[in-house]
Amino acid sequence: MKKFLSPIATVVALSLAPAAAWADVDDRVGGYAVVGLGKTKAEAHGKKIDLNQGKGKVGTGKFNYTLGGGYRLSDNFAVETNFHGQAGNGKKKSSRNKNAASNGEMGSLKTRAYTVSGLVILPIGDRVELFGRAGVGRMNASFSPAAGSDIGKARSSGVATQFGAGANFYVGQNSFLRTEWATLRGKGNDDVAKALGRNKLRSSGVMVSYGHNF
Repeated sequence: MKKFLSPIATVVALSLAPAAAWADVDDRVGGYAVVGLGKTKAEAHGKKIDLNQGKGKVGTGKFNYTLGGGYRLSDNFAVETNFHGQAGNGKKKSSRNKNAASNGEMGSLKTRAYTVSGLVILPIGDRVELFGRAGVGRMNASFSPAAGSDIGKARSSGVATQFGAGANFYVGQNSFLRTEWATLRGKGNDDVAKALGRNKLRSSGVMVSYGHNF
């Protein structure tokens, strides 16, 4: 969590610093793009399918990224579509250790998702905006077991709901930095989750993004 505090503090400082010109909230209606990097945790949750599974560690990617675009409909509403993926290799540690399964490492879990969401925005002056997000999309997941594990490989693809909350900090007339906590939740009966002893997948975490209004 500490690694996110420094950029968040910088964002707040920049948003409060004097500036020659700032766009009025009304001028932000229109298209925009965002790109972000953060750390999220993907895991199986929900109803227990197998009491003997789900007790080991599951590796995920080192970082998560998001690429997206949206359209600001008014001062208080926007629609946004995003692609979410993982950077880094969560399987690296397990693949090097032939006894990974005996050490409690079940394997690696990778997810990616495509989402469409609506944002409700509350401007706080000209430089800061708070927002909440709700959306739906498709989450794809793959599980690769550790060497020696009795769990097989699994893949799945299904509908997921998305919820989030965060803030935009404008650092220029058309540029902003965003911090957001968000979660993606699978709808259930997921093959990857079942391989891990549950029936649903969930991916949650914090992202720091850069955005630009066109």
